[in-house]
Amino acid sequence: MKLILITPDDTFGRELSIVNGCFAYGLQRLHLRKKGFSKEDYRNYIAAVDDTFHDRIVLTEYFSLLEEFNLGGVHLNSHIRDLQKTSDELALLKPKQISSSFHSWDEIAAAKDHFNYVFISPVFDSISKKGYKAGIDLEGAATLKQTKVDCPEVIGLGGVQAYNIQRLKEMNFDGAALLGAVWESENPVVAFREIYLRTQG
Repeated sequence: MKLILITPDDTFGRELSIVNGCFAYGLQRLHLRKKGFSKEDYRNYIAAVDDTFHDRIVLTEYFSLLEEFNLGGVHLNSHIRDLQKTSDELALLKPKQISSSFHSWDEIAAAKDHFNYVFISPVFDSISKKGYKAGIDLEGAATLKQTKVDCPEVIGLGGVQAYNIQRLKEMNFDGAALLGAVWESENPVVAFREIYLRTQG
């Protein structure tokens, strides 16, 4: 299974050390998403990550940084996904991969653009967003793959932890995105490693 770590909105103590540690333990993708960060802040953050991992970093804004670093791709939220400005920018930048976020199987089925993978949420009760309850029928992943031509990889988001990630694997998900299970733990790298080991074999 593919494991994706989403950065916390606010800066976390020892965050860059934790990110590098998770990469060293097998993290395949880091979605860099920071509330209030300027382009220069993003640039400094990326530069502080070991450059051997730069091709695993995915941008959620300031896509022009793709021209400065060997990054892994871009992620489009629902607010910018259908904008002509976004399409024009990506046509010029040609990111290695493009992903996006959805909240229903019907939305993914109806999407006309090609995505390498998509987030669907919330698959379980959220850890980081209190009161944000599971709202996705997990059986939908298998149905989508049977019916959608050029189906993207399906990544479950929301409440994913070591004890429930195997459920996503059983239900034909291609991976999981992590947030609260890592950043709200006492030792984020250890928490990531435990989840990673559950996905092996």
